[in-house]
Amino acid sequence: MAIDLFKDLRKRKPLHPQFLKVRDEIWMAPARGMLNEVAATMEEPDGNFAEQFQTHGFDSRTFEIYLQAFFTEAGHVIDRRHDRPDFLISRDGLTVAVEAVTANPPPNKDYTPYVPIYLDPPKSSEEALHYFRNEVAIKFGSPLYSKLKKEYWKLPHVAGKPLIIAIESFHGEASLTISSTNLSNFLFGLYHHHHFDDDGNIVVEADKVKEHIGSKTIRSNFFQLEGAENISAILFSNTGTIGKFNRMGQEGQHRSSEVRLFRYGTCYDDDPNSAMAATFAYEVGEGNFPPEPWRQGSVLIHNPGALHPIPAEWLGAGAEENLEASGTVVPILKDPFLPYMSMTKIFPASIPTRAIWDQISQDVKLLAMGMTAAQGWI
Repeated sequence: MAIDLFKDLRKRKPLHPQFLKVRDEIWMAPARGMLNEVAATMEEPDGNFAEQFQTHGFDSRTFEIYLQAFFTEAGHVIDRRHDRPDFLISRDGLTVAVEAVTANPPPNKDYTPYVPIYLDPPKSSEEALHYFRNEVAIKFGSPLYSKLKKEYWKLPHVAGKPLIIAIESFHGEASLTISSTNLSNFLFGLYHHHHFDDDGNIVVEADKVKEHIGSKTIRSNFFQLEGAENISAILFSNTGTIGKFNRMGQEGQHRSSEVRLFRYGTCYDDDPNSAMAATFAYEVGEGNFPPEPWRQGSVLIHNPGALHPIPAEWLGAGAEENLEASGTVVPILKDPFLPYMSMTKIFPASIPTRAIWDQISQDVKLLAMGMTAAQGWI
């Protein structure tokens, strides 16, 4: 049975404010159309998907809908008949289990807002460094460790198959601006740093990290934990969001003439000696940028000690990371354009183009200032 995300469930439970925004606002018409299109292809094993999407599970269910679209685009046959893990995906004679999880804020009676970190930048570079090296690892580590304890590999329909944990962070303000770098450092127990040699070439090195100390203390190097050999890889994304669905809808058959969407953020700089990300900005659906694939923003991080490794490029992620013999982690990019993080601004179609670009240009300047303040740790 297809999932109807916006049906009236007649529940007294408070509806998520972001759900109400997507359901009711004219600016969200592209997202509504795209969400409905993807959800119509999904099987529902537990019967509560729509209720959770409308209430406390809005973020996690949105992430699952994104994964459905991503796996479909990559050519996988998707099986969601089991209540856990969330997906069995098959292609080229191989079946892989995927369990989705989100890093969430502490329990609170209110829903957590998300704002760009450059609007509230760290007070110092030391504070930024501590946050990205320790607190981010703690936020990712808790849900990953919880999933590890579930031992999905012992289920009959998972036994002997590769297992991926897919994760996205909604743990608090600016969590969606976090790239895969801090997660991979925690997974491998490494801290990457760089310097320039006498010829001006950048040199990247890695030091081993034993633990992360912040709001609590956790052990680093997730892939070396007991039982972690059963986890073939971790799939990271920071784009399984309503903003993504709005952009994809606007680029496709759910385009709205009432709105204009502008996307801006940071991306990979193909200058081999660049120590900072580049910035970008474009209008969605106007042809000045290549169409955005679902895989964009996804990074598959391979476990070097996996019992059941996943072949390179099999999943179809936007990038993949492996631990090299040198002891460092270097991403392999699927596409030449690799955003690290992005934001989408919505404008009424009646606003003049010049006025829109004046505002977007100012936002990009603020973003660059925020990166400089944090010394590139965003």
